[in-house]
Amino acid sequence: MLYALNLYAYGYGSHMVTVLRFANFLWQGEDWQHCYIVPFAIAGMVWFERDRLPKVAFTRSWTGLAAVVLGLFIYWVGYRADNIFIGYASFQILVGGTVLWLMGWTWAKALFVPWAFLLFFYPLTFLDNLIAFPLRMVMSEASVHVLNFVGIACIKSGTAILSAPDQLAGLRAGARFSVDVANPCSGIRSLFALMMVSALYGYFTQKGAWRKAVLFISSIPLAIAGNLARILMLTLGTIVMGPELAIGTLEKPTFFHMLAGYLVFAVALAGMLGVGWVINADWKAILSRVSRPPAAPPAPTTQPGMKPRHQDEY
Repeated sequence: MLYALNLYAYGYGSHMVTVLRFANFLWQGEDWQHCYIVPFAIAGMVWFERDRLPKVAFTRSWTGLAAVVLGLFIYWVGYRADNIFIGYASFQILVGGTVLWLMGWTWAKALFVPWAFLLFFYPLTFLDNLIAFPLRMVMSEASVHVLNFVGIACIKSGTAILSAPDQLAGLRAGARFSVDVANPCSGIRSLFALMMVSALYGYFTQKGAWRKAVLFISSIPLAIAGNLARILMLTLGTIVMGPELAIGTLEKPTFFHMLAGYLVFAVALAGMLGVGWVINADWKAILSRVSRPPAAPPAPTTQPGMKPRHQDEY
């Protein structure tokens, strides 16, 4: 009721809204639609572990009650500060404190991963300013290096990728092609979604905390690699087809532009499966087979005084 019915803050509008209504408004955008999956994913995680959950009875913990009080206090601070994101933090603390207070430490430890997964439930739009622009700079710099390596001369100007100037042909920078790595192309859209997918994939398929951690951390460079492939595809499409057919506009992207967006997930998911295979492979057996010398061919078996018979003699 606190988060769904109580008017909490103004957010970005002129009227006060509840925490849940404000979150739902942001979930409808392209960047945070994956948040809708989080409650169902948490239910699936608990159901998947139902046979391994503790068989002990619930025991109350006064530490959990203190956490509940802390969560309510932070909720009040966010209300007074008119800050929705503080309300998100209070919800996270309140849920964890309630589990610890009413169920005890044993159950709290068993449900720690589903509780931590709840962090994907919140649309943290303030991270756009902290992450999006640095990602744009990284993607444009990496794209320029790759394009120059394959023989497509280009330079970087801010977050834009421009064809290199050609004095002999009288062409200035960007005359052949010009692609700007805008906020939607920074990779932040795919970063959080792929981190959530990798966390789920690791939870359901990997054994051992270190394997799950490696798979989760690898989602960050894999998302960057997938977005790099997308930008390269758009740049090559601009060279071949022109910007009108390859990119369009931010309001009306072309089909080719939308198709390139799926390349991010194709590359990242393929890389995620590859990382999963690497951390689960039996490397001792693989290295022993590689380093083992080839077996000598069997010696021909002949009786004394007889010539070996060849296949064409049968």
